[in-house]
Amino acid sequence: MNRQEQEQFTIYAAEAAIPRYQRAWVWGLAALAILLCGLAAGWLMGGSGTDLRGGAPSGGIRTVDGAVLLAQREAANDELRERIARLEQALRGDACAPAALEALQPASR
Repeated sequence: MNRQEQEQFTIYAAEAAIPRYQRAWVWGLAALAILLCGLAAGWLMGGSGTDLRGGAPSGGIRTVDGAVLLAQREAANDELRERIARLEQALRGDACAPAALEALQPASR
């Protein structure tokens, strides 16, 4: 049962028995894989720093876009708060009243 099936491979019982060059290859390939993954992730994330042509950082444009999106979200949140207040007021009173039924209808956009 101790016979090796694949004679071109050697199985070492201890890590210290593995030749130094083989360990170096394994660590080198692992480091290369990590480096390539980092480069691919950076490329996929896009140019969050300066432009390749030496232009200004694009962070300022993204900040403006973020401010616009934040303002839109705040406006949507304000509309939702007003609707919630109308619904709560409608549910406190007579739920069958015309004003309450109007408040309970889905908002048409």
